[in-house]
Amino acid sequence: MRPLNSNETNGPGGRVWKVLPKNNAVCQTTKAGKPLSEIVEGRNFFSYDKTFGEKSTTKEVYSQVAEGITKSVVSGLNGTIFAYGQTSSGKTFTMQGAGTIEDGANKTGGGIVHMAARDIFSQIGNDTQREYLIRVSFVEIYNEEVRDLLVDNNRVLRIREDPRTGVFVDATENYVQNYQTLLSTLFAGEKNRAFASTGMNERSSRSHTIFRITIESRAKNDNAGEENDDGYDSEGQSTVSENDDDDGAVRVSTLNLVDLAGSESVRHTGSTGTRQKEGGMINQR
Repeated sequence: MRPLNSNETNGPGGRVWKVLPKNNAVCQTTKAGKPLSEIVEGRNFFSYDKTFGEKSTTKEVYSQVAEGITKSVVSGLNGTIFAYGQTSSGKTFTMQGAGTIEDGANKTGGGIVHMAARDIFSQIGNDTQREYLIRVSFVEIYNEEVRDLLVDNNRVLRIREDPRTGVFVDATENYVQNYQTLLSTLFAGEKNRAFASTGMNERSSRSHTIFRITIESRAKNDNAGEENDDGYDSEGQSTVSENDDDDGAVRVSTLNLVDLAGSESVRHTGSTGTRQKEGGMINQR
């Protein structure tokens, strides 16, 4: 639960919901902050796997919810972290650390995206047994079209299916060598994303975005000489260890970082025209 924003603080409403960390629940209260006389599960009292109060930091959320997923991806398992909810509920702030990914990196220490990227390169840097190759893509789903954010013309991508790899899109993929080059790719892609002002949010995300970090790795051969680009050393020997627990296979895994556009009611936003059409697409289930 995020703190009240300025409009809510100065408005007539006030806080009427409260997080109960010990119960991992959220309950409705009176405007004075008192518990309701009748508690009904699913109506004014909701239980969750984990709840975070207004004073919780994004770092706490990351360490308890997302850090384990990031570590598993480096180890070879696919993982997805996504934020879902109504517009202005704090999804983009949690994922990005601020209104934009660049602002989050410069002002707040970042959101889930930054922390996951830092953890990935930290784990890779500490692993002396494997060599890694990292590539990233950045797409948005806007009005039911999949757009490539890493090209200036926002080209529309076709959704395709492969019998081996499943459903995919031919998005642009950039190879990154470190945390900073990964962030630079994010900054460039975010400039092409669709944002707009609505009656509920001054800078509302009008599209779903998916930032994919694909990690390829293979075991190093400690006895090999200098490696050539073709995966063999200067003596023509494979650089993949025969004793590796992968049997020399290349390990590939992907982390999907998803920021969903905020669902909203037209009667609350007063949206018309383009904003109304966007809201209808966003709210589809």
